[in-house]
Amino acid sequence: MKKTLFTTMLLTMTTAVIAQETHYHRGLRSQDTNYGLAVQAPPSGVGMYWSRVRNVDDVEVESETPADSIARRNEFKRLCEQACEAFRAKDYYHTLVYGDSALQKRYHTGELYYYMAVSYETLGDYEGAEMAYRLTAQSAYMEVPDAYPAFKQRMKQRKAEEKQRKKEEKRRKKEEKAMHRPE
Repeated sequence: MKKTLFTTMLLTMTTAVIAQETHYHRGLRSQDTNYGLAVQAPPSGVGMYWSRVRNVDDVEVESETPADSIARRNEFKRLCEQACEAFRAKDYYHTLVYGDSALQKRYHTGELYYYMAVSYETLGDYEGAEMAYRLTAQSAYMEVPDAYPAFKQRMKQRKAEEKQRKKEEKRRKKEEKAMHRPE
């Protein structure tokens, strides 16, 4: 009887600790699974990184059961896999839809941020892209460590080209006006 009770308590406590660890962990933590997101295998000794995002809804999260926490994490992994599949299919809109849905589960990965950043940039939302690239850099995503500085350089170049284009447009309008001006 005591052995059964002890075993039951041990299993219950282990399940609760595992759920809380995945649920309340504040920092980045190496994981063995890659959630289907890795484009390439990570370097040896480096796993996929994920972390729990803390926000205003923590009161709701702290009152959930370990089973609910595990279900929410599994839903996060499923949505990450869908975002990854959409990214590989070059469906950037759905990459953002699934990625945003995954982030609402209050977990995150650097890889997901990277996929979302590329998608935002491709779709022309440069503010969203900058935010996602910054989060990619903060999460120390090892596959593209210089993604944010490269993005900043592209934006600098894009602004210079836009400025040059406006200058040319202004010059062309001025010449056009001069040609049509009666003397």
